[in-house]
Amino acid sequence: MADKIIYADHAATTPVDSEVLKVMLPFLAENYYNPSALYPQARAVKAAIENARSIVLDFIGADPAGQLIFTGSGTESVNLAIYSAVSGEYAINCDNKRRILVSAAEHHAVLNCAASLKQKGFIVDQVPVDRYGIVLPETLKKYIGPDVCLVSIMSVNNETGAINDTANLCKIAHEAGAKFHSDAVQALGVFPLRAKETGADYISISAHKIYGPKGIGAMYAAPGIPIFPMIRGGKQERDFRAGTENAAGIAGFGCAVDIVTKRLEEDCAHLAGLKQVFLEGIAGIPDIMINSPPDGVPSSEAVPSSKAVPSSEAVPSSKAVPGIINISAARVEAEHCLLRLSMAGVLASMGAACNADTVDPSHVVEAIAVPAAYKRGTLRFSFGRGNTKEDAALAAQELAKAIAKTR
Repeated sequence: MADKIIYADHAATTPVDSEVLKVMLPFLAENYYNPSALYPQARAVKAAIENARSIVLDFIGADPAGQLIFTGSGTESVNLAIYSAVSGEYAINCDNKRRILVSAAEHHAVLNCAASLKQKGFIVDQVPVDRYGIVLPETLKKYIGPDVCLVSIMSVNNETGAINDTANLCKIAHEAGAKFHSDAVQALGVFPLRAKETGADYISISAHKIYGPKGIGAMYAAPGIPIFPMIRGGKQERDFRAGTENAAGIAGFGCAVDIVTKRLEEDCAHLAGLKQVFLEGIAGIPDIMINSPPDGVPSSEAVPSSKAVPSSEAVPSSKAVPGIINISAARVEAEHCLLRLSMAGVLASMGAACNADTVDPSHVVEAIAVPAAYKRGTLRFSFGRGNTKEDAALAAQELAKAIAKTR
């Protein structure tokens, strides 16, 4: 085993910040009261939940008149948003609005949730993405129509780190009379979401990507946008999500967001520095391509089913978040590289953690049309607060060794 562990999989999950843990612990011990009870101790727990709700709403730039519902995960938040968008008015009279649009590079929480609606007579179409996993506005315009009831496009791709222009995409959806949902789980803590300015009807977020606890997420719905409960029982969460609230998790979520609010610029600058060191470190590795977009302008067209081009020839796309670097190496099996890296103390991944039980290339790799020779050698490195430039440099060195030995 390696003497030092370099954790480079923060896009999968992050460690809980010590301050977050400190805030959570009282709700697991002395402040254990059920927030629905009427005595003062319980009311104090309820007040802590509402304080966390206000912190999160403020950070995402939401309209105060909107609703923020705490859930058990980002996935539940996605499901709550999508099912809400197609329920009610569409369930009663949706003969002319039976189509749902999702990007081809969405997280499986979106893809599988949308696919489940096919059984209820909805049509689900996947909108192609560009070389880096971005939905270009002109591409969405080709797919949108009056029969579309919902467009769901992620704010940040969890595998490539590419940032979508959600404000423009939302505008296109609204002009066609469709609701717009954005999975912002990977975007939270990287840049202000500005929910009100973006205009999204629904936004899904989660705590464990920003040094908060697992098992707690949230779904924001803009003012006047319907929410249809999936979990029924009591009147918790404003009658939209039954079940005794996870007070410790919610308090931790609020604390994690509060910390991010204060150090957002510092975190982004730190991650950008790590990314630069890592990219410089892997620059000499032959036959690799970078799947995360460089800074620049959007590419001119979406990737069809034809091959993509190596990074040295790629048309620059829009910006990526600083902490995620996705690469593909020719003539390499990614799982072999990951085993060598883990033996050297470098913990990375092939992509989304929810797909870690398979060694096949992810649907995102397919969607961005990575060439066949590179496809199976796709790896994701995602750095965080606790990493140093020395970590990034060493990770690059070990990657070069792993690729050489695997080849």
